[in-house]
Amino acid sequence: MGLAKVQIQILPNQQFPEHINIMMSDQLAKKLNIHTDMLWVSFGSSVTTGVIGRLRRANHKVIFISSYLANKLLLPAQPHTVVQFDSRSLRLRLAPLFGILISKIPQTDNDELFGPITRFLDECDAAALNQGIRVAVVLADMIDPDRRGIKGWIKANNRWLAAALPLPDVIYNRITSRKIEEKESVQAKLARLKHQFHIPIFNERFLNKLEVYQILSKDERMHQYLPETYTYHTDKCREFLSRHAVVYLKPTNGSLGQGIIRVEQSGGGQWLYQSATPNGTLSKTVPSKKELLHLLDKKIRKQPYIMQQGLNLVKLGRRQVDFRVLAQKNIQGKWRITSSVGRVANDQHIVSNLARGGTIRKTGELLNELPLTTKPSINDIQHAALSIIHSFEEWVGGHYAELGIDLGIDTKGKIWLIEINSKPSKTDDTVINPTSQTRPSVARLIDYVQYLVLYRRHAHAPPSHAPHWTSRRRKH
Repeated sequence: MGLAKVQIQILPNQQFPEHINIMMSDQLAKKLNIHTDMLWVSFGSSVTTGVIGRLRRANHKVIFISSYLANKLLLPAQPHTVVQFDSRSLRLRLAPLFGILISKIPQTDNDELFGPITRFLDECDAAALNQGIRVAVVLADMIDPDRRGIKGWIKANNRWLAAALPLPDVIYNRITSRKIEEKESVQAKLARLKHQFHIPIFNERFLNKLEVYQILSKDERMHQYLPETYTYHTDKCREFLSRHAVVYLKPTNGSLGQGIIRVEQSGGGQWLYQSATPNGTLSKTVPSKKELLHLLDKKIRKQPYIMQQGLNLVKLGRRQVDFRVLAQKNIQGKWRITSSVGRVANDQHIVSNLARGGTIRKTGELLNELPLTTKPSINDIQHAALSIIHSFEEWVGGHYAELGIDLGIDTKGKIWLIEINSKPSKTDDTVINPTSQTRPSVARLIDYVQYLVLYRRHAHAPPSHAPHWTSRRRKH
């Protein structure tokens, strides 16, 4: 299989000899191991026939494509791209297309077209282009499986421009709205892309907290990390409160700390009730367990909630502390730790989420400041995260290549799992060094895309027989 990094230039049809729609140097054809003039040409899901004309003195790093062929493939000009020729299927693949699926386009100017994640998408495009991969940003509503195409955005001349494109080779699901992701029409499209077109889609869905607990609890090795967890029910909660002095109640499908409730025995039969709000923590004292359960029923109503054993987690002063470990698959398709950070809650909040005013710290620095006699090391935290991920992947269905693992440490130095997040935040406030040109997580993301494109590609293939050229008069 031949592989080369080249530039693709699109030229008017009249600059090509009759019936020729691709031109390249003899040297490049040899490097790609092309020994035929007629072949299949593909860009993303688009496939058509091509006929090569060889140039003796041409630049061996440039492929010239006729405008007719480019239009048929929905191929934009490619300043730097990877092309690949498979001699078995006689297929020349032009510029792997990496689709990033997002929720919606904010109403804003073009400089920040995608709102808070614009810089992340800019980094993805730059890192992908450096590896010869094109990035397309797309909404689920703009995918048309029937026509094997999308309407999305690609970057050209430092601006994101709308473009009609074929279905991508690989898709990364960055939909951050459960409501949008769970729409029947969206799920139907994703299913067709996976099963009909064999397009790898990773981080394909949100997780819910109860599901994660139930999955991991199947593995005895994971029990050491799991706080006791059940679906919320009034009778079960009454019994749960009798066994635990502190209990957390969390929306099963919650995120960013929204809807979390903390209850704690405060003596004399009374209970302290605390709930997370955008402006801080709402606290009230409830005189009895009976009234507490009534308050919880009223607050939760029919929403799906879990109740979880409260942990005596270590604090920095009065502020809650936890750790976010980001793990991703690398260019070999193996899980590796990309980064880990400590998160310190705002002293007015019961959760450490950055969206609630928390701050991030370097893991080592924060560990050193914690008031613990026995404390885990960075390696201990990262080892726990990887163990959890490997167990999770063993039991869960679906394709994941990036997970945020939230871990807490109790006052005895024991590590606990708080949450697994399949859509970790990509805004600048989650990065310790936001001035860095390309964050490590972006570089590893593109490495994994490269792995899928080169080694795990299951895209819909053209016929295995040689292409048949039908004579066609070109329009000048």
